[in-house]
Amino acid sequence: MAWELATFSADLFREPEAIEGVEVELVTPGSPVRVTHVLDAVEPRIRPDGRAAFPSEGQAGEGRTNRLDGVVILSCLDFPGEERPLHEQESIVDLGGPGAALTPFADMTAVVLTFSPGAGGHVEIDAHARETTLSVAEEVARGTLDAEPHEVERFELGVADESLPAIAALIQISDLGPLYIQYVYGTPAGEAGLPRAVDPAEILDGAVTCGEYHWAAMRNPTWFFQRNELIRTLYRQHGKTLRFAGAVLMRGYEQSAADKQRAADGAADVARDLGAQGVVITTDAGGNSHTDVMLTCRACEQAGIRTTVVLAEETDPQSTRPILTDWVREADSIVSTGNVEELVEAWSPERVLGGDLLLDGTPAREAGPIPVRNYLGAANQMGQLALSARTE
Repeated sequence: MAWELATFSADLFREPEAIEGVEVELVTPGSPVRVTHVLDAVEPRIRPDGRAAFPSEGQAGEGRTNRLDGVVILSCLDFPGEERPLHEQESIVDLGGPGAALTPFADMTAVVLTFSPGAGGHVEIDAHARETTLSVAEEVARGTLDAEPHEVERFELGVADESLPAIAALIQISDLGPLYIQYVYGTPAGEAGLPRAVDPAEILDGAVTCGEYHWAAMRNPTWFFQRNELIRTLYRQHGKTLRFAGAVLMRGYEQSAADKQRAADGAADVARDLGAQGVVITTDAGGNSHTDVMLTCRACEQAGIRTTVVLAEETDPQSTRPILTDWVREADSIVSTGNVEELVEAWSPERVLGGDLLLDGTPAREAGPIPVRNYLGAANQMGQLALSARTE
């Protein structure tokens, strides 16, 4: 069999009111398994000096952190009906079949945590599931403390030629209320003083974690911050083709036109303070977060900072052609991460974890074709996936 039970200390799973129980299963790469109701994906991490791998105090991005390559923790939970996420969006990870190519997780050993909600409200249920998932991620990595590393990565910015262009990463994170929150050092994004500059290594080192559960294809699970390819690429190119000016965390889903413009102007000001001559602006989820990105693009361009925007497309119901949710004239350099309405060929897995029924009541083994929007991170808007397109 390609899956088996894993065992952990019972102390990791104690919360009798919010959670009735949790099943833990280990699935090897490429198994014919479909995982449903996926909340988050986390890479196992632990710090040899005893500091938290996902800190709520202190600063990440300093010292040494051990990571367990090729392993992902997938947390799954079907919230009580009235608390289900916006638009009844399903979140799927296929470890085999045609959907496996849409996310990086099919090539990894998956530790699947399936939580059963208890009597608590959705805030308590969510808090326990998130905290437990991060704790399991640390516990799984504990074995690395007595092992020699296969590889060591160092993230530091040395002196670079001043003639090289200074490029910053503007990373959008969201806060739309309970079940739609990303956290900075354990604080909801809306309370974290955004926009603000951070050391790029902080993002790679557990400062940002995920607690938002809609728009599966376009949201950014914790793993995508830990292994953020945009930031890693800018580090690699620092001193060669560019100067990495730094990173800016900015909030998505501002709720008024005035707040959106204020946040966009603020992000451009922070980027200018970093000395950025160009920025790459990433997007989280969909809908009005795309307006936040476009207004930030305009504000940066008006401040003399060239921009590239990363975002996904949707299908226009009238023309059936891919469209952008929003657009400004200044956005003349756009990287599309795909059309979330495209359909993925039907596939019948041998086993389903997370829940046998999709949120719309369809049996998970018989579902299909399934839209790309339902696959976790499939149209990731942080530059995380190596998808490409070509015209003849």
